[in-house]
Amino acid sequence: MLGKGLLQGMGITLKAFFAKKETLQYPEAKLVMPERFRGGELELDHKKCIACGLCAMACPNHVIKLTTKMDEQKKRHLETYVYQSGLCLYCNYRIEACPTKAIRWDKNYENSRYTKAELDVDCLALSRAKQPDEVAQPAEDGTSASQGRDA
Repeated sequence: MLGKGLLQGMGITLKAFFAKKETLQYPEAKLVMPERFRGGELELDHKKCIACGLCAMACPNHVIKLTTKMDEQKKRHLETYVYQSGLCLYCNYRIEACPTKAIRWDKNYENSRYTKAELDVDCLALSRAKQPDEVAQPAEDGTSASQGRDA
């Protein structure tokens, strides 16, 4: 029969035309990223990090620049942790190499920048801003802050 292919093609087109639309109105509605999404920027939990450097060694492009210092008890602490997102392959090797699971991807897929210098992210500063170290500050009268709250 002549035109059978035409009718099949029109049937597929009509099904697609009346199917549920999957388009999001992007700036107002954002796509929810799945758990295994690899992209965005690194989120560092500086409280979990043991400053071993395995993440920097596992990265094939060497996009992590970290420096450490030793304290009196011979324990390493991070001084800097800079992630160069412009050079990243998003291979996930550095996250798999972390023994304490201190780094992970954030779910933000909006990572465009105006200049190349903005692609370098200081993950340690961002982590400290999100989770400040809890240090007991002495109160004005000489007692510690935790003692002043109980009284």
